[in-house]
Amino acid sequence: MRKMLAVVLTLLVILSTGVLAEVGGLVISPEMELLAGVLSQTSWIERRGPAGEGNEYFRALQRFFAPYKDHKAVKLAQDLTNRGFTYDAPPAFMVHLGPLPELELAYEYSDYLVGRAGKRERLEEFRLALRDLADTAKFMDFYDQWRPYLDEVVARYTTDFRPELLTAWLEDFFGWSASEFHLILTPSMFPGGGYGATVSTAEGEMLAFQIIREESVSSREPQFPSGPDLEQLTIHELGHSFVNPSLEAYPKRAAKLRPLFKRVEAIMKNQAYTDERTFLNEQVLRGVEVLAAQEIYGEDTAWAVLAYNTRRGFYLTEYVADQLRYYHANRDQYPTFTDFVPYLYDRLDEYQEENLSFWEKIRGKLPF
Repeated sequence: MRKMLAVVLTLLVILSTGVLAEVGGLVISPEMELLAGVLSQTSWIERRGPAGEGNEYFRALQRFFAPYKDHKAVKLAQDLTNRGFTYDAPPAFMVHLGPLPELELAYEYSDYLVGRAGKRERLEEFRLALRDLADTAKFMDFYDQWRPYLDEVVARYTTDFRPELLTAWLEDFFGWSASEFHLILTPSMFPGGGYGATVSTAEGEMLAFQIIREESVSSREPQFPSGPDLEQLTIHELGHSFVNPSLEAYPKRAAKLRPLFKRVEAIMKNQAYTDERTFLNEQVLRGVEVLAAQEIYGEDTAWAVLAYNTRRGFYLTEYVADQLRYYHANRDQYPTFTDFVPYLYDRLDEYQEENLSFWEKIRGKLPF
């Protein structure tokens, strides 16, 4: 029997009570803001910074950490950035940690994170350096000064936001639930959109996180998506917690579909989807978005979601959505999405065989 879904309104073990800006299921994490402040002193900010000068809180955070550019935490952050530990990896790293000031390792690092960093010891060295910097700089004093301001930021984005509806839809569609869902606003990470991250506990439970980046359009108060835009982003980011492990349960199947990725390799790499595995995770999730939009918002929104994702290079969105409708109509045969994945891979194999040219298939199998 599946666990009853819990939409967690606080970060429980991950974040400490009293230092959390939280309203209506959305939170701002001091631990994530510590990370953002450190990254603001590295070359990360050149690619993932605001379009202009950034919002007023971000500017204050960046100024606060400027005197610590030579601290070990900043140097390690730069080294990790140089190694490709970018995009989703740093936020995913932080949700494995406990609250400040101890910043203990609350959940063992995933193989994915260790692979991105190169070795586990590098992650531990970074964790300890972050803890030392937070203590040396008295970061929590800075954060507490801004907390009332951040409370107001969070409160503005709870209107018409329905986290219970969204997580219930995900649970029903995929056939199981995470033990906890956490939604984190990051006013010092850019530019819009978000990251999905999953943590596995020692008891085998799954904690799902959505990290929502600031829109990068304001020089005053931080701006985030709201209403249906925020809801659709939530479906996408929390959806990773279901789609990724389901597809990756069959790793050899994904490798055979590399020619599908090679057809749009350039546009995918510009969006940080660098191989067939990440491409397929995203492509299937884009199909899920279409079905969610259709059921929650109606046909017009579903068509808009389909058109948007197709323009972004996800040319299989309509095809995948059709396969997902078959899954949705045959849940007696496929109780969970993981049960359905082999059928989905079979259909993608057929698509590749029928729609790619001989040379596309050959090129897609080459190791470059």
